[in-house]
Amino acid sequence: MSANEHQKAGNMVYQAARPLPGTSREPSKPEHRRALPVIVASLLLTASLAHGAPAGGSNRPFRVIDKRGNLVGYTVTDNMVAREINGVWVTFYLHPADGMGIFNSEAIYLHYLTTDCSGTPYVTHYSTFSEGTRVGFKLYYPTDQQQLNPQSLRVASEDGLNACQPTSNISGVYGVATTVDINSFGLELPFTATQ
Repeated sequence: MSANEHQKAGNMVYQAARPLPGTSREPSKPEHRRALPVIVASLLLTASLAHGAPAGGSNRPFRVIDKRGNLVGYTVTDNMVAREINGVWVTFYLHPADGMGIFNSEAIYLHYLTTDCSGTPYVTHYSTFSEGTRVGFKLYYPTDQQQLNPQSLRVASEDGLNACQPTSNISGVYGVATTVDINSFGLELPFTATQ
């Protein structure tokens, strides 16, 4: 909010809070208590309206597209997008300096409910969206959300899977680890934001 908008909001709150003509400038305690929520609500409403107005008159979300106009994803932050992959909304970080345009973390922990890393692998899942993590040409993401207490883990890297390691009491929210080859997106740099 600009300084001018702050001043306007302050003036509106002052106008709402000042006494009516012919009334006492010192309100009684019960009237004072009733006026406070009105003042606070007015201030919050003014601030939210100032921030809620779309810039340039458009209410369409920003999206990131590649060189040929293919959708990379919808903007979540200045370097994160959300994209629907096989019916799941997945977020991932963009990294223009990387040859693929998607940040490569180079490794991810895969958690297992068994002590020998057999069975279904899980990845952490603490967001409304499924958090995507790129490792080489694979983008890992959770497809569901469950409270689990894994018994073992291994690190998946571009070189493959590392040895199984026991875990101790890492209770948390996890989802079934799923992967997609990022080449299947058919994206080509550079990426640009558009509305």
